[in-house]
Order: sequence, then structure tokens, then C-alpha cells
Amino acid sequence: MDGRELLPGEIVAALERGAIVVTGNQRAARTLRRGFDRRNRTLGFKTWQPPMIMAWDAWMTALWHELVMDGHATQMLLNRTQEHALWRTVLEADEELASLRTVDSLATVASEAWRLICNYDGRQRLRGAIGNSDTRSFQRWARMFERRCQVEGFITQAQLEDTLHDAIRNKLIALPPSGVILVGFDGMTPAQRKLVEVLRSASVEVEELQLSVDVARHNLVGVEDEQQEFSVAARWTRRFLEAQPDGRVALIVPGLELKRREIDRVFRDVLAPELQDIRTGSQTGPYEFSLGTPLAEIPMVAIAFDLLQWTSEPLPLERVSRLLLSRYFAMRTSERGARAEFDAFGLRKARTLRPEISLDELIALAERSKWKGRLPLLISTLRSIRTVVNRLRGFDARTHAEWAERMRELLNSAAWGPDSSETSFEFQVRRKWESALDELATLDFDGVNIDLDHALAELIAIARNTMFAPESRDAPVQIMDPLEAAGGIFDAVWFLHAGELNWPIVAMSNSLLPWHLQRELGMPGTDVARDDAFARRMTERIAGSAQTVVFSYAKMASEGSQRPSATLAELRLAEIEPADILEPEATPTLTAIEEIEDTAPIHALPDRVIRGGARILELQAACGFRAFAEQRLWATDLESIEPGMDARESGTVVHKVLEIFWDEVKTQDALRAMTTQQRSDVLKRCIAQGLNKTLEASTTTWDDAYLDVQQARLLTLLSGWLHLELERKLPFEVQLSEKEFKDVRVGPLRLNVRMDRVDKVEGGEVLIDYKTGTASPNDWLTARPDAPQLPLYAILSQPDQLQAVAFGIVRVGVDREMKGYAVNDDILPGKSTKFKEAPTLAAQVEQWRIVLEGLAEEFHSGDARVRPKMYPKTCQHCGQRLLCRLDTSLFEDVDEGDESSEAEVILG
Repeated sequence: MDGRELLPGEIVAALERGAIVVTGNQRAARTLRRGFDRRNRTLGFKTWQPPMIMAWDAWMTALWHELVMDGHATQMLLNRTQEHALWRTVLEADEELASLRTVDSLATVASEAWRLICNYDGRQRLRGAIGNSDTRSFQRWARMFERRCQVEGFITQAQLEDTLHDAIRNKLIALPPSGVILVGFDGMTPAQRKLVEVLRSASVEVEELQLSVDVARHNLVGVEDEQQEFSVAARWTRRFLEAQPDGRVALIVPGLELKRREIDRVFRDVLAPELQDIRTGSQTGPYEFSLGTPLAEIPMVAIAFDLLQWTSEPLPLERVSRLLLSRYFAMRTSERGARAEFDAFGLRKARTLRPEISLDELIALAERSKWKGRLPLLISTLRSIRTVVNRLRGFDARTHAEWAERMRELLNSAAWGPDSSETSFEFQVRRKWESALDELATLDFDGVNIDLDHALAELIAIARNTMFAPESRDAPVQIMDPLEAAGGIFDAVWFLHAGELNWPIVAMSNSLLPWHLQRELGMPGTDVARDDAFARRMTERIAGSAQTVVFSYAKMASEGSQRPSATLAELRLAEIEPADILEPEATPTLTAIEEIEDTAPIHALPDRVIRGGARILELQAACGFRAFAEQRLWATDLESIEPGMDARESGTVVHKVLEIFWDEVKTQDALRAMTTQQRSDVLKRCIAQGLNKTLEASTTTWDDAYLDVQQARLLTLLSGWLHLELERKLPFEVQLSEKEFKDVRVGPLRLNVRMDRVDKVEGGEVLIDYKTGTASPNDWLTARPDAPQLPLYAILSQPDQLQAVAFGIVRVGVDREMKGYAVNDDILPGKSTKFKEAPTLAAQVEQWRIVLEGLAEEFHSGDARVRPKMYPKTCQHCGQRLLCRLDTSLFEDVDEGDESSEAEVILG
């Protein structure tokens, strides 16, 4: 073996004679360099010089640096971030754009227009071109931009070809004596061609090399839809690699960035199902994407930004929760469990108006929590961060480089990084992060100091625009877009989305450049025939890059039905069906279900008060398994975090305000004796007391405004409720309000219960349960009641004294009412509901006693059957469906509208 099969022979010959190999993209350069290294190892070499293989942009930059080092140039080459900042400065100085809050997006578009006009050698013609208001604006900005570059001594990457052309013509650059080999160029811009011509005129041999192989098979596969296309491609790839374990397959996808997640899911299922294990590293497997991910979206970097943004503003609770659980923030194995508990039961239950928390608030919360002794590293790290933050807040405007160092200092104080040994992937992320900080420091080129908030915004923009791709693992399956495939040779290629609606991708013209100028210069998106010719050349290049090439398309795409792309017409593809290239999938083997009788008894409940109160009976009525899971296993959902007060907190405040009000007013007679203004004044005071804890959490003007709205809402809501109280015909006295009864017995259970309200009327008592949502007395009357609270209060009272039980529906408008059962129509406002089964209220209470004691017995005995009362309504908001493994196929015939239907299921 001479090693030539590891690298195309033409490349080997060029490198051996000392030529420079220049590729059209970075990926091709990396691939050729790896091939060169593998070849030398195969030939037994111990050491060797790195090959002269580089991408075009890197070659241009190297030639420029040579020009600078030799003293022939003094200008400063702007990087991408510096050029964007300069464009932003130009745009901000334009008075016509004063109404724009930010010009960042416009600066990006202007930078792209500048790149095009330079690449297509149109700077001189732009000045006199005729266009619309947008193009005239860009002409003005371009003149300002050029003038600023000339005055300050700047040059952009897009100007390098033109500048180096003049340097070569003036013999200021040492020319490559052994020539230049161009690899992987589907086409060249006028600026590139102009540079190549000046090299040739200077007697430099420049050869354009198109790598290709002898093609064995060209196939076209049409499938029904995109999902099937991904699946067929993945299965074919697996079959190919099983037949050729050392083979290399390229999966080429136009618009890959939009389909990446879907492709990853399908290929993970087919090629590497073992990666479904969450313990397996994500950077393993037989395939890899050449397309990078924005640095800001890498989890390790996202944690860094969370920590940095804490310096100036509170963080949303979701992001603080992410910090607490992250292995990249001061994580120690011994604290992992305590941090998870603190997140679930400390942070999420913290009463705050806004769903965010400051650094100081989190420190205070952690220090007074019961987990304090188990979180020494977290608390000490938070304190260290606060020390650095307090020092940073005292800084005035500084240079970008100074802020970059201060950010490094803050992250060091936060112990940012992996909780154990650093993986290769994490090392690469950290190195890329350091490069982003270094790029931030380069923004000092204009000598303008900024504050910390602006420095952080600049760093975030850099990270969003920086694509991160880990070093290639040289996986056998490479997934890339058509441009990245230039200069590559493979054993097999599968080109997806080769339909007329997906390929070629439509090129767009630039809105800031005069259209006629773009067309005259031959820019993309201005000539359909030229764009089609370019796409055909690219398609033919891909078709010649492997012995086996398959093009596929979905007959039905998301945009509609389609045929194969017209760019495939000259390739003479053999149309085949998926079944012609795939072996039939193996028939799944049916395995008999092994049934194991669970005879292990459930531990008996302790003889003490069981936490949960009436909620236990409510859950047992809904589903025995849910009651067991939530009230004995304590398996509950994490509470959602909403802005302001959620529905439960709002209901609690209503209960509290009414409790305070009736503790003061006590009777209907006292209520009637008050004027409207007096009632309003007392109610306002009670509302303030009810919101007292929430008012203490108010720290911003937003909080104050929110609380003003809440107080006005409560005043309107409860003023209307008091009008309803005045309409009650029978005078009453509020005897108990929010009264807790401890250690009451319901069957074998010992519970603590809280009654919302007990009124004393002529002849006895009225039980009232406040509701701020909808409720119906029908919820009490089944063997499995949906709302057993009032029936529970009723059986704990004296039946002979009970005159009525009612829901107090505290709502606005016509929905406000008291709904329930009473011994006569004068007790409740409006018309009382009549009993369907029991002749009297006392008889109904006795029936409730039987039902509730039965539910208590079921819970006490451990009846944990998966038995939802009404499917799917009962299960709609249940958080136990992953545990109960409910077989939904058993409920296909259940009528959702049947309020009396009950369904019993088995564990799936």
C-alpha cells in the first residue's frame, strides 16, 4: 500500500512537488489534511511537515499577513465583529435612521451587501448606479464606510482579493514557486478569478482540479413523504456500512439547518439506538454533522451567560433552576441531591411576584432554607459571585478587553466548568469561549469605552454568530449541505430532497443593491438561467464524488406534490423503488407477556394524622393509583412558574380577605348598617392585609403597578360578592371563618381539615365553601364525588343543626351565586337545589358519611388500582401517567361526554 488511496493521487502529486492546495471551504481543507496525515502514518513516517492545504479565506489572510510582516501594508484587517461594529457606527450616524431602536440587523444586511459588491468588483460602478430609496441609502452608507476605513486605516475581508491583486502585480508578495491547486470550487467570484489571472500572468501555475471517481451506480428513489425519505436513507446507510465496514458515506441535504433535529432523531434510531440511553455521551456514534451550532446554544456556554447576566438583573426562575441543576456551575457530587431538592421545594415554592430572582435573593433563600447545611459549596460560591458582582457594579465605562478579563474573573469565582474531568468536547467549547472573549477584546479598535451591560450584549452577539463544531471524529457517515461537499470523495453518497421544490435552493438578490447592477455584475438571484447552470454544475460534481450515488425526493412535500429536480435530467439516473435497494425489515418476534402476581402487601399507614386533608378523599375518588402515588409516594409534578400570582395564589388571597372581613364585620346586620363608602373602606383595608405578604415582596415599579391592578380587581370582585350577601333573606352571623379542625376521624383515617366558613342562622348552621372557579352541587352526589370537601365538613358537623351546604361562587357578574342544598328556600339567595335521592338533608349527610368512609377505607388499605373515574377527563391533568402506564387503547370507545361513565384499566 503506497497510501495514495487515502488521498487523491492528484493531491499527493501536487503536495510532493511543493504546490499549495487551496480549497473552496474549510471542511474540504480539513478532510484533505486528515487524509495526508493518515497516508503518512500508513507509510510508516514518524514525523512530517504539515501540508500546505488551506481554504481560500485562510490563504487570503495568510498572504495579507505576509504583506504586513514585510512592511508593504499598514492597514488593520477587520474581523467579522469589528466590521459589524463599524457598520453599526455608520448607520447610527445617519439621521434618517434615528427612529430605529437598534441597527444591528440592518448592519448585518449592509455588511452582506458590501461583501457582494466587493466580490463582484462593483465598488466603482455602485457610486453612479441608479436605484430606489433603499439603494441610495446604501450608496451613502458605503461612501461613509469607505471614508472611515481610509481615515482609520482599516480593510475588510471582502477587500482582500482586490488589495492582494495589486500587491502581486507590483511584485510585493513572494509567489508560490510550485504553483497553486484549486480544489472544490463550483464557481468563482469575479474578484477570485481576477486574482487567479494575475497569478497566472506572473508565471504562477494555477490548476483547477475537480476530484471525481468512476461511478458505478446512479439511482433515483421517489418516496411518499419526507419522513419515509429520512427512514429509507438511514436504513440504506446502515445496510451499506454493514456490507462495507470501512466505507465512508456522505448524506447531503439542501437546507440542512432546518432538518437537522429530525435527521438526527431518525439516524439515531436506525444507526445508533444505543445512543437513546441518556448516560451515553452525545459526541459518539457512527454519524456526525459538519454543520455547526451557534456557540450561544451550547449548554456549557448558556450557563456562562446566565452567570454573567446575573451581574445586572434578576434571572427568570427557570434559568436559576437550570443553574442549580447544571454540572457546569459549582457542582459537587455530594451536593447534587440537596440542590435538586432545594430547586424543587425551595426555589419553586418561593413567593415572588415576578418569576425571577436576583443573586442576593437566592443567597438569602438558600441561607434560611433547611438545606443550608447540605449546600456549603453552593452558598460559598454564590457569596464569591456577589463579591465580584458588587465590585463590577461600581465600575464606570471600561475597555472591551478589561470587561473580558472581568468576565473571566466572575466565571472563575462561580467555579464555571464541568463537575468532573473535562471531556474533549468540553475542552473545545472552553477554547471556543476563550476565542469569543478575545474577539470581544478586539472591539477596542475604535477606542470607545462601554459599560458592563453593553459589553455583555456584544459578547452575546459574538456567541450567537459564532458557529461551533467539535473536531471531526472522522465518523463513517458525514451529514452536510451541498456546498460543504465540494472537494470531497466518498464511497457512497445519498442526496436527499432532490425534488423540484427543494433543489436547487432559490438564490435571493440583495435589497440594498440596485437590481440592474446586480444583474450586470452576475450576482446570484438575478439570472435564473445562470443560477440553474450553477446548480447543475454542483449536482454533477456531487454525482461524480462516489461510486454509488443515490438521489431521493418526497413525492409529497410540505409545499405540495413534486417531481424530481430538473438539475437531475442529464445524469441518466435509474429510477428504482425503495424496496429495490432495501432488504425487507425483519418481522418482529412476538413474545408472550409474563404475568407476575404482586402479592407483597402495602405497608400499613401509621396511626397518626395523615397529611393531605380532604385532598386524599378527592384523589381516591378520582383514581386510587393517583391518590396512592401523590399522597403516599409523594410523586408530584414540579409547580409551574407564572408571572405574578397564579390561580391558586389568587384564590388563597380571596379566602384570606373574606376571613379578615368577616372577623371584623361578623353579621349581616352589621353589613347592612354600613354605607357603601364604609363597606368600600373596610374592604380596601382587608384587601391590603390579605396582600400583606405579597406587598412585602414588591421591589420594583412593575410590582407596584401589578399590585395596584390586583387590589382594584379584588375590590370589584368582593364588592359584588357582598351585594350577594346582602340579598340573603335569613339573617346570619359568621361563626367560623377558615377554621382548622385537627385530628378528625373519617373512617380509619385521621385528618386535619379547614372549613372555609360556617354561618349561624335561625335553626342551625350553614356550611359555605368558597370557589373562584366553576363548581356544581352535582359533584357531591356520586359514589366517587369530585368535590368531597363540603360533604366532609357536613359529616363532621351536627346533622340536626345543619340548615344548608353551599358553594360560594365568588366571581363577577351573573356567575356570582351560592349553589347548594338547603332545608328551605329562605336560607340561600336564589333557589336551592333539591335532593335527588335523600328525602332530607340529614339523610343526605348520612349517605355522604358512607361514601367518604368507604373512600377512606380504600386509601387506608392501599387500594391503588388504576381506575380513573371518567376517561379522559380525569386523566387530563394527572401527573402520574408515566407511572400508571395507562393503556389508552382501552378507551377508544369511551364517550367523553358521559359524565357517569367510569373506566377501569390495568397496568400496561
